[in-house]
Amino acid sequence: MKPPQTPILLGFAALLIGAISTTAFSGAFDSGADHEDLHRRAAEHDTWMRERLMPAGGVMSAQFTDDTYAQVKSYGGERDPAIWTGAYLAAQALRLQVTGDADAADQVAETVRVLHRWWRISGDAGYLARFAAPADSQEAILDTLPAGDPEVMRDVPYEDALWHWRGRVSRDQYQGVLLGMSLAYEATSDPSIRQLIREDVVRFAEQLMRRERKHVKVIINGSRNFSTTLELQHTVYTDDETPDGIPVLDIRTRPFDADASGMLGFWPNPSELARQIPGLGRLPDVYLPSQAIQLAATFRVALQVTAGVPGYEARHAALLAHYNEQVGTWLDIATDWKDTNRCGSSYHGLNVAFMPIYNWIRLEDDPVRRARLQRDILRDALWSAVEDHKNVFFGFLYAAQAAPEDSVEGLIDAHLTQLALFPNPPQTAEPLDVRSKYPEDPKCPGLSAVATDVDDRAGATFIWERQPWKLVDPGAPDVAFAGVDYLLAYWLGRQAGFIQGSGDLR
Repeated sequence: MKPPQTPILLGFAALLIGAISTTAFSGAFDSGADHEDLHRRAAEHDTWMRERLMPAGGVMSAQFTDDTYAQVKSYGGERDPAIWTGAYLAAQALRLQVTGDADAADQVAETVRVLHRWWRISGDAGYLARFAAPADSQEAILDTLPAGDPEVMRDVPYEDALWHWRGRVSRDQYQGVLLGMSLAYEATSDPSIRQLIREDVVRFAEQLMRRERKHVKVIINGSRNFSTTLELQHTVYTDDETPDGIPVLDIRTRPFDADASGMLGFWPNPSELARQIPGLGRLPDVYLPSQAIQLAATFRVALQVTAGVPGYEARHAALLAHYNEQVGTWLDIATDWKDTNRCGSSYHGLNVAFMPIYNWIRLEDDPVRRARLQRDILRDALWSAVEDHKNVFFGFLYAAQAAPEDSVEGLIDAHLTQLALFPNPPQTAEPLDVRSKYPEDPKCPGLSAVATDVDDRAGATFIWERQPWKLVDPGAPDVAFAGVDYLLAYWLGRQAGFIQGSGDLR
């Protein structure tokens, strides 16, 4: 295991950092963005997506029968509703913090209930469904959960009805959900909704803490196939994904990669478990910084929702002990985060580091750790990799949690300008060809050498996780996206004080 570094005294100013929020900016912003227009657009995106793009409470895209966008023909993005529904919850929670509006409170409560169902429907501790819908849903919804799809479990009894749900969840889905649940816990005053959040987050974190010996089928480099017993931690399981209920671990050694079915690991150094496998005892350490960030943020949220809660004293203490035992290693691994994206590939991996780092920083109550998170990880690693990407979500996340000495006024102005370019609803999959506006990157043929403006990008459910250099896209007729990307960026900006506004959407 990578040894924790000895913390270095970061100065008296660092010791005065607040535990929850940072004020890293001052004064007015000169972007020229019309704040009332930004507000109007948030209202319209909110209404549009609720009416058309939230089947069974989950956020999806859709193809419509024609360009009036009145009737859904089919839904898309069926593997990603959890992360984007969590992002929607985060937006509504920020809206509730800013406005106190009853409709925002209702949306927070309803979305928490939806996600609670997705946490529980498998029956396995901490295992999150990608999506779930009643078995008697309309045809367009049922088409996203087809019989014969190995990810789909059908006719599952739950809440006195039959449900279909999609499994084989990935780590990215948890990040939107945990972001939303943490912010919703702060925003809501409803004790029953807080309790649902607490139940789900604590159940997940306690499962991650559990160290278990598991019988596992192992595949190495596609050829060696055998069974062995491994001691595993930071893992969730489900017996629904494999025919005999035994987890399968598929390992490739050059370069190292590990995939699984029947279980999902959050393993900042997966070599630690792989070295238990016969023949792999000399496998070198392989550090995965994003998973270290995800784990640490999960435990910070679990500590958030159990702090000072009667009846949870012992569980909070156990969570805190595990966090304190592991956090030095997680910090060291996270500090080595690097952007491995090349020519637009795997750009979504940036998003699943930014979402949890926001939770980790804003909830970290140790000032020395928090200062290190702000400087070494958020600013020097993550933000330095994307500062010229015109990514409003990443920009606002950084500015909201930046170190006190970081000057962020200019970047806030620049990203407000980009947010103002976001399309009105519906956000559609229009054909794109902006080759005449941007220089081509000689190292990445077919891509721009500079990030394109937000209004020159292909539509997506969450454009902030899409690479910003695409020059040509064929589009898709009659396809529209939810606008949760606009809502989350807008309300994050409002809550942080980057966007002026009063009142609410309706």
